[in-house]
Amino acid sequence: MDTIRRLTKRQKQVLKLIYTSINSSGYPPTLADLREELDVVSNQGVLGILILLENKGYIKREEGTARGIKILEKGYQYIAKKPLIPHLGITAAGPYRDAFENLEWKEWSGTQMADKVFIVKIAGDSMIGAGYKDGDNVLIQEAKEFRNGDIILARDNDGTTIKRLIHNNGKIYLKPENPSYSNIPIYPDTRLLGKVVGKISGDGN
Repeated sequence: MDTIRRLTKRQKQVLKLIYTSINSSGYPPTLADLREELDVVSNQGVLGILILLENKGYIKREEGTARGIKILEKGYQYIAKKPLIPHLGITAAGPYRDAFENLEWKEWSGTQMADKVFIVKIAGDSMIGAGYKDGDNVLIQEAKEFRNGDIILARDNDGTTIKRLIHNNGKIYLKPENPSYSNIPIYPDTRLLGKVVGKISGDGN
């Protein structure tokens, strides 16, 4: 590891504190949390360490969010921990339902980048024809581009649902894989959150 990217003892301590907070509470620490753990009086000292960790490629920060810290793959490798990915809760395989009911984190050893995937649990039977049944945990990969036929997680003002994306004769809609359910139109407020890339076991692998 080159000198530029090597961490000091203090920087490594902060990285481990971020991991511990996510793993134990489900959320990254705030600046106040880190300040207390490090026994310092100023946010600036903590912020300086976070900026260095981000510049070295170990974390990513979201400005304007108190807990907006994400550990990147390099960070997990440095502290010899499996990546943690969020299990966001329950989504519908049927009509839209409110999302999401709970948040927990699971260790991840899959091939997808850990900062680009998350887990949701299916409620309902509208996707049984595609092999996804009520109670299945499915892995969602964030995406910006979607193709005809992709199974996706979509969201609108009514909540979220998992369906197959269909482009047909100029029309775009969400199609269930169960003839008991109707197609769902895509409206201007519909957001496509990601693609379903498979089911996972209870241990997140």
